[in-house]
Amino acid sequence: MKKVVIFGLVIILAAALLFVRHINLNTPIQFISPLLRGEKVLGINQWLPQTEATQGLDAPSITAQGAYFVDTKSGKVLYSKNAQKRLPIASLTKIMTVMIALENKKIDDKFLVSKRASEMEPDKMLLIESEKMTLKELLYGIFLISANDAAEVLAEGTTGSRGEFLKLMNIRAKQLGMNNTYFANPTGLDEERGNSHSSSYDLAILSRYLIRNYPEVVEISRTPHIYFERTDEHQDYDMYSGINLLTSYEGVVGFKTGYTPEAGYTIITLAQKFGHEVLGVLLGSGYRRDEARELLDYSFKKLES
Repeated sequence: MKKVVIFGLVIILAAALLFVRHINLNTPIQFISPLLRGEKVLGINQWLPQTEATQGLDAPSITAQGAYFVDTKSGKVLYSKNAQKRLPIASLTKIMTVMIALENKKIDDKFLVSKRASEMEPDKMLLIESEKMTLKELLYGIFLISANDAAEVLAEGTTGSRGEFLKLMNIRAKQLGMNNTYFANPTGLDEERGNSHSSSYDLAILSRYLIRNYPEVVEISRTPHIYFERTDEHQDYDMYSGINLLTSYEGVVGFKTGYTPEAGYTIITLAQKFGHEVLGVLLGSGYRRDEARELLDYSFKKLES
């Protein structure tokens, strides 16, 4: 009798193992970001500040459709307006383009300029087909003059596939907790349909993550002028920054501007004063320079009060 029972248990166990093996072989594994499950995991962005700010009667009135200003150290939200609203973001898209490149390449790695990339319009470094540029040189082009040709070179050369690069952009957005974000291309240029979009809150998360993990981008974005001499691999380049707050607001140390007809004027600004660091995002602004300046004044005043 005992032999029969033992034999039966062996049969059941064998069947169970075969079933598990069948499940493992035939059931696709679904990778879900721990952030989307509400879990805390090292290696993934953990900085998720509050969305809304308590704003006083002296808070500026702005034209921007979305705005978010935050103290990057404490996470204190200093100003917000439609912080989670999905809006077109123009060249602020290139912040993710830069991050994907830095996560997969070294700063001195060289990229070959394709014919397609060299023909990108309108803002461009004027790259020439078959030139070779380092990642660092291309980053200067992206931050100083928002070069679309440089962004396309990174998208084509980082993984060897532009399509794979775009997939990585959207995967990383989910991993960082950017739940209102989609990237259609590496430049932010308007498409006929399915444009890139994000929110001021999501872009603040992305920008702080990039700055904390790759602080060299701050030094690049704060550069008012750069000149690259001619080499055997590329022509000379002379570039001036379009981030005019660098020279018109004390404490600004970068970061990125953008414009398309659909998105309007956009900006991410980073400023350091009185021991504080403020990161601000404006989307769909009619007067981004003046509004960014007013909101920086308001933010630092709020931190000092």
